[in-house]
Amino acid sequence: MLRLFFRLYLFLMLPATAAFVLFMYVTDQVMDQMHIEQSRARWAGSLERAERILNDTRVPDSEGRLKLVEETFRIEHSIIPLSQAMNDWFMSPAEKERLRDGAVALRDRPGGGQVALRKLKGSDRVLRIESIGAFEYVLWYYAIIIALVTLAMCAILYRWAKPLWRDVEALKAATSRVGEGDFGVRAQVERGSMLQPIASAFNVMADRVQALVRSHSDLEQSVAHELRTPLAQLKFDLELARSSPNPEDRERRYVAMEQDVLALEELVNELLLLASLREAPPYKPMAIAATVLMDDVIRRAKDEMRASGRDVAIEAPRNLPENLSCDAKYLSRALINVVRNAARYAKTRVALTVESAGPRTVINVDDDGPGIPPNDRERLFEPFTRLEGARDRESGGVGLGLAIVRSVAEWHGGEARITDSPLGGARVSISW
Repeated sequence: MLRLFFRLYLFLMLPATAAFVLFMYVTDQVMDQMHIEQSRARWAGSLERAERILNDTRVPDSEGRLKLVEETFRIEHSIIPLSQAMNDWFMSPAEKERLRDGAVALRDRPGGGQVALRKLKGSDRVLRIESIGAFEYVLWYYAIIIALVTLAMCAILYRWAKPLWRDVEALKAATSRVGEGDFGVRAQVERGSMLQPIASAFNVMADRVQALVRSHSDLEQSVAHELRTPLAQLKFDLELARSSPNPEDRERRYVAMEQDVLALEELVNELLLLASLREAPPYKPMAIAATVLMDDVIRRAKDEMRASGRDVAIEAPRNLPENLSCDAKYLSRALINVVRNAARYAKTRVALTVESAGPRTVINVDDDGPGIPPNDRERLFEPFTRLEGARDRESGGVGLGLAIVRSVAEWHGGEARITDSPLGGARVSISW
């Protein structure tokens, strides 16, 4: 804390001191000129009176006249030769010129005060009068002011730096604990602290890191489970095929094993696609012919439905725009996933529509199936999440379809969401 305090102190005091010195210098320059003129006028009268006393013949001797001057003005005085006065190196050339002309000349007295000089009329002698100023007191005055300002600045800085340092230490401790793997810790700082925005940003980052770590952990467990299930089934079918004497039974087991292998292959492909989306380069839109994209998606979806023996009508969108600004590879994959899911649960039909809302494009996929409960809609976008009863070979998939859909939408700078469909089932919308 002391290091922070001294740094702040020097950072504030050095400019303040420089400004104070500059202010005093400028003030002195302005005030000195005014003071010199006032002093010259004041000293002119005193020197005139002193000279009259020195020229007063009623006092017979010069020593008596000098003593009378001292008693009258109560100041130190002397009469010196003009040559000695002209050799005074404390006096400026301009003042020496004034002295030679018989005017009042002034110079500062070392230690404070002033010295006034005037050439006596009709002689080469100079009357010299000194006054003791309050220079020492002025120095003490300035010193006391600077000391009080310094102490006040120290108190203010300490009062300000102490909670700031406490918040810095709290933020530092939270950062260290997060670095050690404790992702549940959050930075706690004083309300209204200067570090509040930094602490808030840190806490948001910690929330995201914690969610990411939890997501990765859940993903690892889900992947392990999803791999374990078809592998166990594959092992089970293999044992039955080996032990079965019936050729037809063995053939059924081989078909089942082939389905398990295909499920594993699909799982790996979906995982690779999801990983590629998370590490994909920044999205760069390209103009794709909308009709070509939609026809390809519908054709592939119909082929899958035909292969699975399902009789579901897939309706192409009407009033398509000429082009769609998107990445054809990823958007096509997302749409196939959505249409596949819709056809899997639809009763008779799936309909696609395309809407334009200003610069944004929305593609809706509707089905007339049983729909999706509102509480399950957001959860379905998480990896390996399926509705109840969707884990069989015929209808289950691997549970990554909608997770890929959301990743594609977010990569495009948009979103994916599930709402109620006008057909009575579910509507999945991809907007970007």
